[in-house]
Amino acid sequence: MSSTAQKPKYHVVCRECSVERLYDDGDEATDLERKHTKETGHRIVVGRVK
Repeated sequence: MSSTAQKPKYHVVCRECSVERLYDDGDEATDLERKHTKETGHRIVVGRVK
């Protein structure tokens, strides 16, 4: 059995509206977090998932 390394994914969720996305790139996830927070003032959570 061979093991393959899985790339991490980044889950972005707004706690105050319906914005929710999954990214392969941490920088893209952070960009959405910053942009959405700046535009709306909403609380965003970014988490790394397998």
